[in-house]
Amino acid sequence: MRYMFTLEIENFDIRNEATVERFYEDAEEAYLSARDGLVDATYVIEADEDDPCDAVLDAANHLRSLIPEARVTQVALDLVSVSDIAARVNKSRATIRSWVKGTRGPGKFPRPLSTLGGGVQIWHWPEVNEWLRLHHPEAADDERGLPMQQIHRINYALSAKEFQASPANRSTAEIATWRTARQTSLSVDKKSQLSLPDHPYKSRAIR
Repeated sequence: MRYMFTLEIENFDIRNEATVERFYEDAEEAYLSARDGLVDATYVIEADEDDPCDAVLDAANHLRSLIPEARVTQVALDLVSVSDIAARVNKSRATIRSWVKGTRGPGKFPRPLSTLGGGVQIWHWPEVNEWLRLHHPEAADDERGLPMQQIHRINYALSAKEFQASPANRSTAEIATWRTARQTSLSVDKKSQLSLPDHPYKSRAIR
């Protein structure tokens, strides 16, 4: 199964050409972007459908081995409003609202993650995309996102002191704790060559 996710990174100078080339010369299918003073690394990977967490931690481990000064802070949430969903699936906002309310379509639309001021509801895009895969597959992304429960598990692992310690300062035992048994197939593929949706994590700035 192909998954797409974004890792938020600190201490990564995206203006440094040598650092960026180091990332791309032995990276997963991935690309870099910057926002709000942070650097994002968006990956597309093949992973076990039942539990992709190991694959995500593999990607974080690999990035840290390439750029030891970098700090992988968390998996970014891909948050969307009704307007965002409408734009992504090329439908009207009225149609999306009818799906949300269950007045049209198969019903059982995912519950919103939260409601902002003014009553603006937001969803986690991977949950919406799974609903689309079942009921409107023509509008769904080919790549799946990470469920919230798995994101929480991954972020907990990323926050551990053993993970954030510089690889040069970690003992062999500590490194082995975070290195999974799964063999990751690494290939270089820069942004212009990727088969990615036009909107990867477009709305993740909505908090």
